[in-house]
Amino acid sequence: MVVGGPTASGKTGLAIALARHFSTVILSADSRQFYHELEIGNARPSADELAAARHYFVADRSVEEPLSAGAFAREALTLLEQEFQDKDVVVLVGGSGLFVRALTEGLDEFPTITAATRDKVDQLFEERGLEGLQNELAAVDPDYYAEVDQQNPARLRRALEVFHESGQPYSSFRQQHTQARSFQPIYLQPHWPRAALYDRINRRVHAMIAAGLEEEARSLERFRALSALQTVGYQEWWPYFAGEQSMDRTIELIQQNSRNYAKRQLTWNRRDGYWKLVPQADLRAALSYIHLVRQNGLVLKKFPASDQSILHVREERKRLGLIHQTTEEEMAVVDLAHWKKKVVLRFWKNAELGHHEAAVLLHEACYRADTEEVYTITVKGKDEALLQSLGWKLLDKLDNPLLVLLDKKESSTQYWIWQRSKQEF
Repeated sequence: MVVGGPTASGKTGLAIALARHFSTVILSADSRQFYHELEIGNARPSADELAAARHYFVADRSVEEPLSAGAFAREALTLLEQEFQDKDVVVLVGGSGLFVRALTEGLDEFPTITAATRDKVDQLFEERGLEGLQNELAAVDPDYYAEVDQQNPARLRRALEVFHESGQPYSSFRQQHTQARSFQPIYLQPHWPRAALYDRINRRVHAMIAAGLEEEARSLERFRALSALQTVGYQEWWPYFAGEQSMDRTIELIQQNSRNYAKRQLTWNRRDGYWKLVPQADLRAALSYIHLVRQNGLVLKKFPASDQSILHVREERKRLGLIHQTTEEEMAVVDLAHWKKKVVLRFWKNAELGHHEAAVLLHEACYRADTEEVYTITVKGKDEALLQSLGWKLLDKLDNPLLVLLDKKESSTQYWIWQRSKQEF
């Protein structure tokens, strides 16, 4: 069970709940929680949380002994081999997408960086600083720039080194080949409305300040050049300690950079397409999808968007489906159309697909719509029982042009329009 996603979304709580439900252990894939010197600034699980389930890769090494994504994967695979001897399920939790991917899928092979290329990027950093790295990476590899921690010079330099060495963007090397694994990952992402997530982030930062984050950062300033300290929650303190900015500004920057980091984490997972959104980290919602994967062998998958419009030629389109994880047969597909704050979906399912499977897919489609209300149009009488059981409301008419748009080619007597509010899930 892979619990990933944005900071402050409730990953730790959901991971512990899953570990207790399945009587298993937790592996942390948080690239900062590895280090025992870092506690407050990376929201390490509390003593009570650590006691609730066995944790690995939490505070088990020093910042002076950095752990790369590849090395983490090698250690974790050895540990999983041992744990799976008497367990069917293990929980992996963390917001470091690269470390999660290294373990679940493997990493691609990157070119060897020559000294000349490394010197070239070092010179750019010396002359133009962090902003210079950011600007160049944004120009040569906008896809990776949208996901990377833009405040982390080590990550920026690495991406630029790969680009200058190979002539190809860093993002082009990723996920070229998925390495075989002896386990099946089930991907779960705690989900909150954007405003609620940002409020949780802001409140967490204030809680960290109250818990002594300033003192912890002072004790670690001597390590500031290490990659483990070039991260949100710590790097914002160095200008404050140098007298270059106020305490209020420092707190503001930690909150702002944490929100930006959450955006990048969301972007990373959204691109994958196989993460099941778990509203407010609810255990029951997670278990519903877990049951679907383990018992029925069905997993979520993002497909290329349909060329056929539903609402308008300028609509934003998305396509999501359920497939068999072994045969990759498509069992159900949902097309979503976003236009002028309206979201409409069309739903297709295999005749063999059960009620639970269809419910999971429609539930996911509604949450990925990222709007409070979603509409669907169906042939009269088709899927009526399913939609009613899920709380969809049949509409006779709408006080907006939606009905006309949906029904512009067909008679309104042949089609039904349904409305669903996410607040009612």
